[in-house]
Amino acid sequence: MDISKFGINDFDIQIQDYCSERKINIPDSYKSFLKKYNGGLTINTKFEINGIKSDIKAFYGLGDVKYSLNKVDIIEDDKTKYIPVACDSFGNMIVLSLLDDTIYFANHEKSNSVISLNCNLKEFINKCISGGIKPESLKSVEEREADLIARGRGGIITEQLRDLWREEIEKYSSIELEHVDF
Repeated sequence: MDISKFGINDFDIQIQDYCSERKINIPDSYKSFLKKYNGGLTINTKFEINGIKSDIKAFYGLGDVKYSLNKVDIIEDDKTKYIPVACDSFGNMIVLSLLDDTIYFANHEKSNSVISLNCNLKEFINKCISGGIKPESLKSVEEREADLIARGRGGIITEQLRDLWREEIEKYSSIELEHVDF
């Protein structure tokens, strides 16, 4: 799996504060992941495990990041607390059981519905497949215009469409992906 990590300063202080505030202990595997990557964007990443199939939009990180662990709640049921580690583009979360260090899929449409994926964090990450940034996401405005004109669709080109293209180009050209290895 590839990730555009968020990075972090003062990791030891932030993880200690996070755990103290929530009165939890995070498994060492997740601490190692956070220390090395602090979550991050996962472009064009998918998984299929035990009949559960989805994408991964991002892994949560600590502090002032786009997908902040500090802004999502711990999920609890009668026996277990689950810490969110990632989210998909549909609002579901991938969570880690603080009881047995197992990854679960938390379906947001079914309250308190967590389904075991029967793997730990490292196994889960190894089963995620990243497709990288699609080449068309990096095409210039001029290239995109030429493509539409060549397909006979030049009439849909507007300044608003060009602005959307510029935003996409800016977003993807600033992303640096690296393979997750921890």
